[in-house]
Amino acid sequence: MKKGKYPKKRKLPYTRIGSTTTRMRDSAKEHGYRGPFGTLRFSLRYLKSFYLNLFAQWMPTSGPRVLFHKWRGVRIGKRVFIGPQVTIDYVYPEYVVIEDGVSIAGNTFILTHSKPLEHHKEYFESSVAPVIIKKNAWITIGVTILPGVTIGEGAVVLSGSVVNEDIPPNVIAGGTPAKVIKKLK
Repeated sequence: MKKGKYPKKRKLPYTRIGSTTTRMRDSAKEHGYRGPFGTLRFSLRYLKSFYLNLFAQWMPTSGPRVLFHKWRGVRIGKRVFIGPQVTIDYVYPEYVVIEDGVSIAGNTFILTHSKPLEHHKEYFESSVAPVIIKKNAWITIGVTILPGVTIGEGAVVLSGSVVNEDIPPNVIAGGTPAKVIKKLK
C-alpha cells in the first residue's frame, strides 16, 4: 500500500428531509459537484460505489472482494482478507485505510460518516472521519466500526463489538462499546 497522508476529519452539513432529488442534489454539493450535470455525475459515482460494495459482499473468495473495494477507493494493503457481507461506507469509501496483513471477518460494518437530522444538531456532530485499521489487526465476525476510529497494529476486536474509540496496538478488545480486555505479548 502506498504511504501517504490519511484523510482528515471534516464537518458535514446536517441531513435535511426532502425528496430523493433534493437529497441527491444536497449530497452532490457536499462532494463538490455543482449543477444538474454535477448531480448526475455524483449519482453515477454513488451507484458505482453501491454496486461494487454489493458485488464484493457476495463474492465467494476474498481476492475479488479486496479488488472491488479498491476500485471504490478504499486504501488496502497487501495480504488482506475481507470476509463475506462486509459493508464499507457507501458514501466515503476513500476514508477507509486497511494496512498490510489485516483480516476482517464477515458481517462487519465500517462507517466513516455520521449525518444526523438538522433537528438533532444541538446534540450530535455531522462529520466524516477516517477509519484506519493498522497492520496485522484482526476484526472478528459481526463488528461495527464507527467514524474516526483507529485500530492499532496487531489488535484483535472480538465478535459483536461496537468500536467507537481508538483501540491500542497488541490488545484484545470487545464489548459494546469495545474496551481493552487483555494486552498481548
